[in-house]
Amino acid sequence: MAAPLSKDTPNFEGVWNLNRKLSNDPDKIFELQGVPWVVRKILNYASLTLNISQAISSANSKPESLDTPSCNNVSEASVTTLHIKQTVNPGGFDSEGYYPINGEEKEYSLPIFGDISMRLRYVNTSEISDEFLRQKLSEGSPSKTVIDEIAHNKTKGWDARVIWGFELIDGHRYLTRNVITTKDEKAVKSRLVYDFHC
Repeated sequence: MAAPLSKDTPNFEGVWNLNRKLSNDPDKIFELQGVPWVVRKILNYASLTLNISQAISSANSKPESLDTPSCNNVSEASVTTLHIKQTVNPGGFDSEGYYPINGEEKEYSLPIFGDISMRLRYVNTSEISDEFLRQKLSEGSPSKTVIDEIAHNKTKGWDARVIWGFELIDGHRYLTRNVITTKDEKAVKSRLVYDFHC
């Protein structure tokens, strides 16, 4: 299902299912990131769900609430932290984490990717260098704001940049994650498109 207009940065709360028909095949990215062939084949057919809740927090306090969202209406308050539960079925590659959107680098350990450092921040769509992507995200995001995620895996030597936002696809709005991964001067791009479940 397409995302309702109430879903726009900073409101990412909800349950989001990967739409494989609208998404690009991420296999080349996984290969560049050193994900084993067997795991890549499982991921190629698995369903993927993001269960996102969010909370406001000040610079010197913990978030007030990070409960798993239900299928009810959610608040549209500004977000500083995302709580993301990712479910991969089948596969056993589920993960859960808290991601403050403040530009500060944090360390994470994820089942598929191993130990990575990551930082997230809000940026205006005007800051996106890719003209085509900038236009698509500006059209689909009334707030003209997206999440800019930078990840680095020191052990495997890759870097990834992920832009989270909303795009119009065939006249409908969808949450998208545009990913570009680089390693040894090689770059691979992919777009993941998510249906809004509730």
